[in-house]
Amino acid sequence: MGDLFGNLFGYQKKSEARANVVIGTLTGLLLGAAAGLLLAPQSGKETREDIARLAEKGYEKAVAASQTVADFVKDKSQEVSEKFIRRKDKTDENLADAEDQIDIAEQD
Repeated sequence: MGDLFGNLFGYQKKSEARANVVIGTLTGLLLGAAAGLLLAPQSGKETREDIARLAEKGYEKAVAASQTVADFVKDKSQEVSEKFIRRKDKTDENLADAEDQIDIAEQD
């Protein structure tokens, strides 16, 4: 059913693409930072401190990115819900009109 709504409203593929971009960006950031730390000529203590500092920054960025994704999903789900309700209401109106026309036709 989720595929149906995703294809119907065109949000599923966009949200998947955005999530993949966020994941790819975070992965690239972490791998680049790790490579830079491992190849830098410094003591083990300094390297561990750098790793701890970068891990904290990475965590903060991951939390911010997950909040952004959560906000996006919330907005889009609200949008889809509103569209669904509008279409349902329009279908109900069309059905009521059709029933009225049937009643008129039966009276003639």
